[in-house]
Amino acid sequence: MQTECNYDKTKLLHQLSAMSHFISKHAIPDAQKDEHPLCASEYGELKADLDKHILKLQAAVVGLSKEDKYK
Repeated sequence: MQTECNYDKTKLLHQLSAMSHFISKHAIPDAQKDEHPLCASEYGELKADLDKHILKLQAAVVGLSKEDKYK
């Protein structure tokens, strides 16, 4: 059984990854197709922020796993 904090890391990683994927595959192309450059720019910034946090969460999970503390 995972600790609550590690469960939260896993769940956040999953949900943030899904959001990042949605933005790159749907939100940005739709904004560009509809000629909304400000929306496309905002979505791009949001995706960059999400990706930064995804990398931090991944690093935390990998680090804890290497120390055998991801339980």
